[in-house]
Amino acid sequence: MLKNKITNFPSKPGVYLMKDTAGKIVYVGKAVSLKERVRSYFQKNLPIKTIRQMEQVCDIEYIETDSEIEALLLESKLVKKYSPKYNIDLKDDKSRAYVHFSRENYSRISILRETQLHELKEKNPLIYGPFQSAGQVRQALEQIRKIIPYRSCKVMPKKRCLYGYLGLCEMPCEQRIDEEGYRKRIRQVRDFFEGKKSRVISSLKNEMKLAAKSHAFESAAKIRDRIFAIEHLSQVFAIQDSSSETVFTRIEGYDISNISGVYATGSMVVFINGESEKSEYRKFKIKTVQGANDTAMMREVIRRRFRNTWDKPDLILIDGGRGQVGVAVKILKDLKLGIPVVGLAKGPDRKKDELITSQVLPRSEIKVFKQVRDEAHRFAKGYYQKLHRKKLVS
Repeated sequence: MLKNKITNFPSKPGVYLMKDTAGKIVYVGKAVSLKERVRSYFQKNLPIKTIRQMEQVCDIEYIETDSEIEALLLESKLVKKYSPKYNIDLKDDKSRAYVHFSRENYSRISILRETQLHELKEKNPLIYGPFQSAGQVRQALEQIRKIIPYRSCKVMPKKRCLYGYLGLCEMPCEQRIDEEGYRKRIRQVRDFFEGKKSRVISSLKNEMKLAAKSHAFESAAKIRDRIFAIEHLSQVFAIQDSSSETVFTRIEGYDISNISGVYATGSMVVFINGESEKSEYRKFKIKTVQGANDTAMMREVIRRRFRNTWDKPDLILIDGGRGQVGVAVKILKDLKLGIPVVGLAKGPDRKKDELITSQVLPRSEIKVFKQVRDEAHRFAKGYYQKLHRKKLVS
């Protein structure tokens, strides 16, 4: 019985192929957990279109992958190869997405909808797809980009944008990488889309050896980290269907709370993969600053934080203005830590957001930044109120 066969499916990412009585593939799908996803087709109260699909299915096979990203790419390849009946019937042509690599010297990577393909002026454009969901492709590219930085700007700027500051682009705009080096990076990203992960790893290992041989140990260490990330895609960079999507594994948010310098406190909140991690929150009672000076208080909090051996963040977010962001940047520079700092402040009425960074910002990050900022504000305010109450009853 087909339902019994599913009990032997792995609880791992992969692609499943549904076949009819003639052995023809009628549907291809991807899954975070092959067992759980395929099992869902045998539940009660299925949609009519799914019931009709399952009436035709006589066998289900699967192909396991190392990560959800690879499942997404394999699904696209198999749908294109077999044109399964129910994939074709259920899709919306307008929603299908393609990944485009421009044929510029410093290639730009972007996502195009089906309806945008005719706008390409290049001869023989380099595209991958189609993919059923533009959103999932966007998430996959964000994860790949953290391992292999690339350019995405429509027009090359004269100075680095936020992607450069965040380490998500190797800044050809400032000649931080030559054409040959950049072409290697683009080839590595393309290898992902062609299912050649082992080739990407092999290429990076060669780079690491050359860097170490030249005594460029810092560069070798960065390449080593990229190799580790690729080898552990399923654990570190899995596509998530959560409401909070971020390319930063660990974000730390900071805020200061006081009234005219009285009972001044600082907070540190931690978000890991877009989710708050309350066990790692920290609070600081301001010790060295007298009077209302939020900038000096932030300086004290950041300095005290980095005297500890806590896990290093991928990004620091400050609930404050340019002065507070500036002191954080200065401290990190003195410590030789290349951690990006973003400020997200509200005006006096806390109704208008002011972004203290480049004008270019990954849209998917703004929602997470606001969550971190609001949580840091809540936590700092709560600690301030606790100290204030203690003083009143003492």
